[in-house]
Amino acid sequence: MQDFVRAGNGGKNASDQGGDEPTRSRVDDIRGSCNPHETKLLTGVVDAKNIRTGFADVHAPTETIEALKTLTSLSLLRPEAFSYGVLASDKLPGLLLYGPPGTGKTLLAKAVAKESQATVLEISGAQIYEKYVGEGEKMVRAVFSLAKKLSPCIVFIDEADAIFGSRSSAGNRNTHREIINQFLREWDGMDDHSVFMMVASNRPFDLDDAVLRRLPRRLLVDLPVQKDRESILNIHLKNELLDSTVSLSKLAEQTPLYSGSDLKNLCVAAALACVREENELAASHKEDKDFKLPEKRTLTSKHFEKAIAEISASISEDMSSLTAIRKFDEQFGDRRGRKKKAGYGFGTTDGVINEVAVRARQTDERAPPAP
Repeated sequence: MQDFVRAGNGGKNASDQGGDEPTRSRVDDIRGSCNPHETKLLTGVVDAKNIRTGFADVHAPTETIEALKTLTSLSLLRPEAFSYGVLASDKLPGLLLYGPPGTGKTLLAKAVAKESQATVLEISGAQIYEKYVGEGEKMVRAVFSLAKKLSPCIVFIDEADAIFGSRSSAGNRNTHREIINQFLREWDGMDDHSVFMMVASNRPFDLDDAVLRRLPRRLLVDLPVQKDRESILNIHLKNELLDSTVSLSKLAEQTPLYSGSDLKNLCVAAALACVREENELAASHKEDKDFKLPEKRTLTSKHFEKAIAEISASISEDMSSLTAIRKFDEQFGDRRGRKKKAGYGFGTTDGVINEVAVRARQTDERAPPAP
């Protein structure tokens, strides 16, 4: 199970669980009723009670947070509103989080689980793809049958392009097609269960069209701009003592193109530089029995200068995947993504959509039918 860290980073390197006992208890409750394929997936179960990171610990656009709350928590807060009409019979089948790597897609999924008090079932491509014919489809069925047992449950699939890559790609084999077909069949049968699908990908342009159709909400998690970077740095360093020489606004200015994950690594590198300095100081005073290191370290601008020299941005302006993500956002993102935006970012020019041009049969509906 991949763990999650705070404040808008890639969320795959540090533990975010408050203890294993509640999780073990929940898993043990259903373990006896699990078949062998479901049992293999139990390592990906995380109980919401063990998640300490909520939306308050995540720096993301307000509209993104509100969209996530609406899709996952609103039915718990207002159950009466979901007892009639279209909300009683239908629901949005899933959500796609997409954007450059390290921007916090995985962290947002964990925050959603905590806020909605749902159990998370995280699935990876390695768990689905088996070397024996037919086993992959059985694993897919197990994903959904286990999710029902864990209901309310959020099935989270990170790096989704590894599982849901387009079936039209020349390199994809029959096994891949069959696994996606099985996923789609099981997915369509989940309307009556409290199971929500969350999919995250750095390569949304590689996703199969049928999968994309089942993800009607698509939220871009973009690279942070300067004011966002300052907020992310502040979250990471909130429990550190900072010298008066440290300016977070200046640090944010010095770190263009840094993702949330890069900023987390920067803070860790600065803290390590301070610890190394303290160790050297302690070694030079080892004969002095009265010498003591301060109870808490103090990070100075010098430590951050060393960190910036060691940690660079993992994303560059000329990355081909950024261009592809921008194009995907223009074509499939929400309405805000399809409008022209000034400066750096995703967008396209406003224009009138030619509905006829995108139809499979490009006929003018105003023309009279052929005799």
